[in-house]
Amino acid sequence: MLKKGIKTIIIYVVMLAIIVSSVVPFVYMFLMSFKSTINAYDFDFSLEKMSLVQYKKIFALNGFERYIFNSVYVAVVGVILTVIVCSLAGYAFAKLNFKGNDKLFLFLILTMIVPSEVIIVPLFLIVKNLGWLNTFKALILPLPTAFGVFIMRQAILDIPEDLINAAKIDGCGNLRIFFKIVLPMVKSSVLALSIFTFVGAWNNFLWPLVSCTKTEMKTLPLALSMMKTQYNTDVGLTMACAVINFLPPFIFYVFMQSKFKQGMTLSGMKG
Repeated sequence: MLKKGIKTIIIYVVMLAIIVSSVVPFVYMFLMSFKSTINAYDFDFSLEKMSLVQYKKIFALNGFERYIFNSVYVAVVGVILTVIVCSLAGYAFAKLNFKGNDKLFLFLILTMIVPSEVIIVPLFLIVKNLGWLNTFKALILPLPTAFGVFIMRQAILDIPEDLINAAKIDGCGNLRIFFKIVLPMVKSSVLALSIFTFVGAWNNFLWPLVSCTKTEMKTLPLALSMMKTQYNTDVGLTMACAVINFLPPFIFYVFMQSKFKQGMTLSGMKG
């Protein structure tokens, strides 16, 4: 019993150390965002030295509302598109028997090995030839990935075949089965995919930098990076930009996390 108690204490201490090491950088980022300093090791957080001056600079940025709209629009529409495309593709690979199903899925999974930076140039050429540069199409359409298809396929594979066969006997087509039976049973996977897509779309920097050269089409990360180069090296401004860029996906994650738990519970009850 004594050894078991010591082991439990050690586990709790290690977990506490991991939690603290994960939280401290965010606390540091938040506190430094209220200061104006070029010293990253300035840990004097007295009220006299803290102000909202950095946030005032950001909110006063010309076109700030447009940058916020661009990022929100790309992230939200990207989530909707990714969920629809990946769910339908996952259902096709999981439950529809067609020639070359396994081989095509294997080829799709192999594309996950290729780094995203490698396809930037060919993707840029395709978008340019289609006349989509500096449009929302260029920012949104590349968001669905093989990773999303993989997640949805693995989730849909767990749905009993008897349930789908019973629906077919009742006269349901594939689309009705997909929307009425499949999607409600993989709600937790849909929410997880939504979180990954939103965070990825919001934080995406390289592709918007390449595909959008007009100021009015830039997303918030691009605008904040441009702003930081307009001033001297100010750690406070850098941290304020990081906070502004961090909060929306964090809020989205917190909101979706509660829905994710509900989806897990409902999936377990239906299973």
